[in-house]
Amino acid sequence: MNYWDNLDASLDELAENGFCYLPTINGLIDNESITKKVVGELGDHVYTSGTPSHTEFRNDFGITDILTPKLYQLAKDKLGYKGSIDNQYHIARYVVPGSVSEAYRGHFDSHLFTLVMPIQIPIDETTGKATGGTLEFFPKVRPLPKNEFQNVAQKLKFKAYANQEGFKKLEQISKKCEEDFSAGRPLLFMGNQTFHGNGLVPSASDKGRLSLLSHFFDPTPKWGSGAILRALRPR
Repeated sequence: MNYWDNLDASLDELAENGFCYLPTINGLIDNESITKKVVGELGDHVYTSGTPSHTEFRNDFGITDILTPKLYQLAKDKLGYKGSIDNQYHIARYVVPGSVSEAYRGHFDSHLFTLVMPIQIPIDETTGKATGGTLEFFPKVRPLPKNEFQNVAQKLKFKAYANQEGFKKLEQISKKCEEDFSAGRPLLFMGNQTFHGNGLVPSASDKGRLSLLSHFFDPTPKWGSGAILRALRPR
């Protein structure tokens, strides 16, 4: 069966629930080779955008030619998106064990959709579970912002939850989901409606956590908060 055969059903689930899973990529890609390439391109950075190996992966795996056009149609039909299909932002994220600064940095993405591809996930061989860095997310916790002023106001409101205690408080009033990616299933969610952040990758982990993140279609203006933050983010 082709990897993308059930994509339409997955996207229906995405539109309904605010997130969906794609089939596992375990055994379908050379995780070790991709990790070596991407981490080499990252250098000392946690995030780097537009790396050659990430671009190669998206093209080879079908993200560029199969997934992206489907998401673009969904954005236009269901979310009123009027921008270009080329409005995308792709970053590699590598978190070393014990990196406290990357834990529970709760936020909304600026783009309509976010894809998380788990490439290297530290696994406890005894339990088969990931050893930290679990993604905690609150799907559709806010409506799609009508304008940039509403977008910024809502982001400022949710800043109160952008820490570990804040996540616990938000869980009392909103549905929280968790994913450790030990099963190798990519996660696709509505980025600018989903408040999310990662737990700590403990120092005891034997290796870092590498994810390839793809953000599709920022509906905010060029002077919007998302564009400014992307310009300021260290490469």
